[in-house]
Amino acid sequence: MEQVIPKRNLASANAEAPYADGIEYVQGWLQWLDAGIEWRMSPDGDARARLAERLESAFRRSELRTRLSEEANVFLPLPYLARIFGLTKLEERMIFICLAIEIDRKYEGAFELLQEERGAAYPRRDLVASLAGRDEEERFQAVRALRDDGLLRRFFLREPAGVRKYETTINRYCRLDERIVRFILDSASLPPSMERYMSLLSPGDQPPALLGHEDIQAKLRKWITRRASGSEVSNSALIISLWGTEGAGKKTQLAHLGHYFNEPMLFVDMTKVPEEEREGPDALDNVFREAAIQQALPVLCGFLLQEDSEAMRNRKRELLDRLKTMSGIVFVLSEQPCQPIDLRSRIDLELEIPPLEGEKRSDAWRTLAAAYEVDESVDWGILASRFVFSPGQMSNAMRTARTLSEWRQEEGKSGPIRWSDMVEACYKQLNHHLDAKAKRLTPKKRWEDLVLPEAQTKKLRHACNHIQYKHTVYGLWGFDKKLSYGTGVSLLFSGPPGTGKTMAAEVVAKELDMEIYKIDLSQIISKYIGETEKNLREIFDEAEKSCAILFFDEADALFGKRSEVKDSHDKNANTEVAFLLQKIEEYGEYRLWRRTICKT
Repeated sequence: MEQVIPKRNLASANAEAPYADGIEYVQGWLQWLDAGIEWRMSPDGDARARLAERLESAFRRSELRTRLSEEANVFLPLPYLARIFGLTKLEERMIFICLAIEIDRKYEGAFELLQEERGAAYPRRDLVASLAGRDEEERFQAVRALRDDGLLRRFFLREPAGVRKYETTINRYCRLDERIVRFILDSASLPPSMERYMSLLSPGDQPPALLGHEDIQAKLRKWITRRASGSEVSNSALIISLWGTEGAGKKTQLAHLGHYFNEPMLFVDMTKVPEEEREGPDALDNVFREAAIQQALPVLCGFLLQEDSEAMRNRKRELLDRLKTMSGIVFVLSEQPCQPIDLRSRIDLELEIPPLEGEKRSDAWRTLAAAYEVDESVDWGILASRFVFSPGQMSNAMRTARTLSEWRQEEGKSGPIRWSDMVEACYKQLNHHLDAKAKRLTPKKRWEDLVLPEAQTKKLRHACNHIQYKHTVYGLWGFDKKLSYGTGVSLLFSGPPGTGKTMAAEVVAKELDMEIYKIDLSQIISKYIGETEKNLREIFDEAEKSCAILFFDEADALFGKRSEVKDSHDKNANTEVAFLLQKIEEYGEYRLWRRTICKT
């Protein structure tokens, strides 16, 4: 990374004045480096003695002005890095020598001459130690500081790609990491290469509304305050793990914690972190380094996922060991609890952010809706009972509904977000594969199109009310605490062809504003033992994600009376029926069964 530093008239400046900024600091220390290079190149004699005096004078002047700048609270990037990483003055000078080639190309030729090797633009370790050390003892310390497991090699230096590697350690080239160059010369903002998987949240930023689980937030604040003020002093990290489904509100909880404790948060998407590189610091070291530079609390998002393989889980187990070597607080966000992989008890506290239930979900909808123009006819209780969404899905649904409403406005139908917009937006948030074994129907029939006796019509309307007011009975009246499952509705339509069985299914779906899927029995029934149950399980698992009505046409082929077991065929048939009845009872939405009675 090349950077042009504006030339300044340093000779006219007061030698005992502090540096004005980081650029003047770099320019001042370049004078020391220039004197050191000239002294190294000069032959023995009076000229070399005068250059030695000039080198010592430049060093003392730079040291003095650096100290005066720190006393005057002038922000200097390199001394700042030295403080937070615990670098010595010698290590500071070593970093500066590696920085010089990123500033001015004249140092390429100088390093080639000093190393007596054509094309050796970057300084080798022995040259860095020779230029930075003021005596033999310091040069030896510099060589030790450049070892592969040292602080400089881990966070600051990397070997240039494509450069010949020598067998001896001291002959390896040193190149300053691009992030460090950017911080010293440019700004403290994240470079584009890191913005792909890192984001910084300032404590001054107003966090989004906390949609439920205020009790968890209050307990976390008290627990962290108690641990921070405790008498126990530990050099290892305090690891806090939050787990829950995607969009459950884990990031929002931490945003409120950062705002409360006035601490910046560094969010790291672990699914986008690049793989370990053989040269230079690996991606996790980059995270540690950036958290230290920004003085932020690291938050590892997507740490443990449901689809992680066993090899990936083993790697995450090793990462927990490395996280413990940090200092301060580290947050880990996962879709699953980390306890099964935390064999050495590295995690100090693990909490679940559970899904919102009942009225809490309705309150979350109302909180989000306050920022939008919504029609008064929208019933948040019905929406909350029908779509079991996380706070993240609710936020996305509200934005999608606003887009749908704005699209209607372009057609001349201006107005607030309507119920139909909300329902359509919610269905757009669902991710399922029910289309693989079912066909989605578009209901067009209404009550006035259905010709039925009054008794059957009342039963259909009663079934619709069961779903329509489910949130009142199970939520407000508290019946959900009495029932663990089996809260759905099953209807069996039976009769000769043309009596309106399919039409009745469409009327129910139209009345409830729900999607309806017609199950393709050819994709379910199989001659192989166990395959029918497997297909049924897939159907109901996908249906749980769809919030839709399942319509089993010609259910006679699937349903049958359980008979006495006389052979293996009877046993398998009874097993299929029993499994189907079990899944029907577990499913929380609508199931419609169409049975045709044919007379011959």
